[in-house]
Amino acid sequence: MSIDGLCGVVTGDELRPATLRDLSAFGLRVERAFDPRTARRVVQLEIELPGIDEVIWARGEVTRALLVPLAGRTAEGEPRFWCHAGMRIAGIARREWRLLRDYVRSTTQPQHPAAS
Repeated sequence: MSIDGLCGVVTGDELRPATLRDLSAFGLRVERAFDPRTARRVVQLEIELPGIDEVIWARGEVTRALLVPLAGRTAEGEPRFWCHAGMRIAGIARREWRLLRDYVRSTTQPQHPAAS
């Protein structure tokens, strides 16, 4: 399901913000500035579920990444990139997975008008 939400990506001891673009019970797509010093194939995720004020934690495994060049250079003189990363949810607590699954189901099911 397409979404416009927030997500935190933990690498090392840092929580870095990312934009959540797609979400399912098994994976997600995030966007953020690419930093080669902190890039990892497996990361910890803090996923904010829009509209219900809930945060879930999961381990994500990058399955696809697309780097798009940005203008300018980093402070170290390196080129800058924007990263679109598709991730598989590789680990999540059962309670949080149920919350995620139910959230995805409730937001993707068509809403039927009340009978008159």
